[in-house]
Amino acid sequence: MSASYLSLSGRTALITGAARGIGSAIAHRLLEVGCQIVAIDILPSVEANVAALQSRIPNAPRAWSFVADVRDRTRLHVVRDNLVADGVHVDILIPNAGINIRAPALEISPDAIRDIVDTNLVGVISTLQVFVPMILERDNPKVVIMSSLSAIYGTVSRAPYVGTKAALSGLVRSLAVEWGPRNVTVNAVGPGIIRTPLTEAYMEQFPDKTRAAVTNSPLRRIGTPEEVADVVLFLASNASRYITGQTIYVDGGLSAGTDWW
Repeated sequence: MSASYLSLSGRTALITGAARGIGSAIAHRLLEVGCQIVAIDILPSVEANVAALQSRIPNAPRAWSFVADVRDRTRLHVVRDNLVADGVHVDILIPNAGINIRAPALEISPDAIRDIVDTNLVGVISTLQVFVPMILERDNPKVVIMSSLSAIYGTVSRAPYVGTKAALSGLVRSLAVEWGPRNVTVNAVGPGIIRTPLTEAYMEQFPDKTRAAVTNSPLRRIGTPEEVADVVLFLASNASRYITGQTIYVDGGLSAGTDWW
């Protein structure tokens, strides 16, 4: 396959949750292949992070940064209006923003449940409703949603999170059917255990769980944000032009099963 299939030169991708972790790795990978980016995050550090990413790439594509909470639809409208006013066209949407609050299912507070659902599910739908009209006028529009291995792999003390990620895989299938006639492909990426600033704190607190994750993964290691970003790039590129409605798990083989039995 020609490398041009993975080139996104002349394209613009909008990424939520772009200030750190997987979102930052996605932003970096897309900039490397010539894609302009619109980076959105609730953290004010998103602007400095994007500038740092650009500084690592010779003749880096343009980038725009906005501080916004995906739970705040009004703020998303402001971002969209600013992009339209500046003549910025969006070709690729990557709703990546998400949160997790670990607590037993019978103990997690109603406020925490609402935060998880409003960010991980409602926030994704809001992002799509606000920005998909922008991509419909473009050639080969793409939507790549960040799901999780948790969509099919239940874990303790994460019930609301698992529920939202399972919902996203269903959302992807429905939207693929609904928007396919308009030439929009809709897919999801489901990371497994990935070494990010958030997961590293958990790994340091529970090193035994980290060792168990490595032992039970067929590839016998923890994944990196860059490995997730590579799959996002594939789904955002012309190489995936006949793939839609799918969730691709980037999990080192955890979802394939285990050899412990």
